[in-house]
Amino acid sequence: MTRKKEYRDDWIFIIDFTIELGKQKALVVLGVSRQYLIEQVIAQERGLSHEDVELLGLEIMDSTKGEIILSKLDKITERVGVPVQIVADHGSDLAGGIKLYQENYPEVIYTHDVTHAMALLLKYRLDADDRYQSFIQKCNICRQRLQQTELSFLSPPAQRSQCRYFNVERLTNWGINLLNSPEETLIKLMPDIEPSLIYPKIIEKLGWLVDYEADLIYWNQMVTMTRSLETQLKQLGINFQSLKYFQENQFEFVNSSLQDFQQQLFDYLTNQCSQIKDKEAFLATSDVIESLFGKYKQFSARCPFKEMGQMLLTICLSTMNLTTGVVKSALEAISFADVKEWLVEVFGQSMLSKRKTLFSANIDDTETA
Repeated sequence: MTRKKEYRDDWIFIIDFTIELGKQKALVVLGVSRQYLIEQVIAQERGLSHEDVELLGLEIMDSTKGEIILSKLDKITERVGVPVQIVADHGSDLAGGIKLYQENYPEVIYTHDVTHAMALLLKYRLDADDRYQSFIQKCNICRQRLQQTELSFLSPPAQRSQCRYFNVERLTNWGINLLNSPEETLIKLMPDIEPSLIYPKIIEKLGWLVDYEADLIYWNQMVTMTRSLETQLKQLGINFQSLKYFQENQFEFVNSSLQDFQQQLFDYLTNQCSQIKDKEAFLATSDVIESLFGKYKQFSARCPFKEMGQMLLTICLSTMNLTTGVVKSALEAISFADVKEWLVEVFGQSMLSKRKTLFSANIDDTETA
């Protein structure tokens, strides 16, 4: 986090917030040079790995107002240079700060991460779809009714409220696959039940699914379109020809509603491509930062309280290629006393420390009394 970063004119900033219990958020800014992206990542038609990026900024913030985000980005810019591109989601505060930054550096391209953009398009469409909402409710009820039965292996996938539109296909694929499952296979999977009783049990618990067969195909086609665009941009990057390439590889849909949805994908891509005049590709997704946050949360889950602290440094650590030389240099350069000093400066007294202080004081008072 503290070592000197290379000053370049082709950095790509990848930005997002992570949050735990409490009012503070951590603004994380990752960087990858455009040269490296083109030569080492897009050339191999792969996504960014943790070790492809470098931590350029880690700022603990009590407020996420646009003006404060701007000041943090300006501070990073002084150290590493003005980026050619910023990739992030369109969260209101984050977007506001980035747009203020663009006022000072209008040549910087701001790309709306394709993964979040596609999830938002699905959310807007499916939130307003009464059939989909009723399907979700029935899936929840079905899961509860099957979990303690011999049919539990047929249960619909569990749904996470915060990222349900990132994984719509889990539900649509479940429904379509179940409707297409041969009866003979189901009988083999339940050898302890009389075959003549299996089908009636399935009809009783899952018969409602037949009513959604056409809907499932429709929703699945929507998801397929978004995944097609995501795959293209994540493997090939985004440039001024991305829209043309995507249009050439799309199917014609008879359903007018699907054509409307397809047009929304075209509109997103048109907007993103309009900022790019170069034939060479730019980055289209911030997936790598989401992946790093997931890894960080695996570490932080071991902490007694969901608050940010020294475990936040695992985000930095996860981007490192930990060779023997790197570890030796790190141990020689930074002591645990340095880490403790940083923790006190940035976070103050931890929640756990406060609880220990409070409860030990209560115990002392009780013993005195």
